[in-house]
Amino acid sequence: MDSVLHLAETLMGSPWLYLLVLALVALDGFFPLVPGETVVIAAGAYAVSGSTQAPALLVAAWAGALTGDLISHHLGRGAGPLARWFRRRRWGGAMLGWAERELTDRGGMLLISGRFIPGGRTATTLTSGIVGYPRARFLGFAAIAGLLWSLYSVGIGMLGGLAFRTEPLLGVAVGIGLALLLGGGIEAARVLRRKATRSRSRARSSSVSPRQPRGGRVGVPGPAPGGT
Repeated sequence: MDSVLHLAETLMGSPWLYLLVLALVALDGFFPLVPGETVVIAAGAYAVSGSTQAPALLVAAWAGALTGDLISHHLGRGAGPLARWFRRRRWGGAMLGWAERELTDRGGMLLISGRFIPGGRTATTLTSGIVGYPRARFLGFAAIAGLLWSLYSVGIGMLGGLAFRTEPLLGVAVGIGLALLLGGGIEAARVLRRKATRSRSRARSSSVSPRQPRGGRVGVPGPAPGGT
């Protein structure tokens, strides 16, 4: 990671930087150990001083994000034997069934919000391919998610660069810290929302009274056999 960041720093002000950003962000889509987001934020911080061009950086980040998401989605589609092995296991079948229902019900929200959660980007795009999420719909949501993420990452970097104009490296560190903080906040909000939804579901289930038998009121005996 240090060598990649050093390479990006040496390319600040060079047109080759945008090709590096595109490649790193694309690789980050299916290999999360690549510091694609970090490089985008760093380049955004340097854009304040004019070393990089923010519009070109935004286009490169967006193109890389969309490319990486499409590769991850198609890798998921190609994991047929692995998916079949998962489905044959009780836990694997339940997991993939849940993922399929979630993507069908609110796939757009998952694909967009997952991009801002550490590790969520690869998990959602790969799973969408495994469960056979429609390609055209995936492409539309991935394009929106990639654009929002690119604006966010470049903007965070520029915000750090503006705050520490005379010390760009400190601006890079602040930008990365803000990104991690916001990403963690989004994940925490998602977990809390899911817990609240489960609590409401359990409350509704416990408040439903059991059905009474069809033949008369409960606890009222009928006439004795043979009685007058």
